Amino acid sequence: MDKLERMPFKAQKQLFEKLEKIAGVANLTREERQEYDEALKVYRDCKNIVDYAEEKGEIRGEIKGEIKGIKRTARKMKETGSSLEYIMECTGLSEEDIRNL
Repeated sequence: MDKLERMPFKAQKQLFEKLEKIAGVANLTREERQEYDEALKVYRDCKNIVDYAEEKGEIRGEIKGEIKGIKRTARKMKETGSSLEYIMECTGLSEEDIRNL
């Protein structure tokens, strides 16, 4: 109780709101609780799917950005007269990819 009294009002309010939600769930009937649990499961599944998709999208975006950067570097090297072998060694691109730049 001493810790609670030392907490700022905003933190106390958040704590009591959370306790109120917990108490509300605890007072549900068996059928209501099953419905609540199912809805919560669906929500968590959807949230996980969205989070995973966002993460994969960020990773793909980073990879695409890196490839564009490598091709841009290879193009500049080609323009400055670097040898094909040197560009291949530095960028990891194939001979065909470099010729198509």
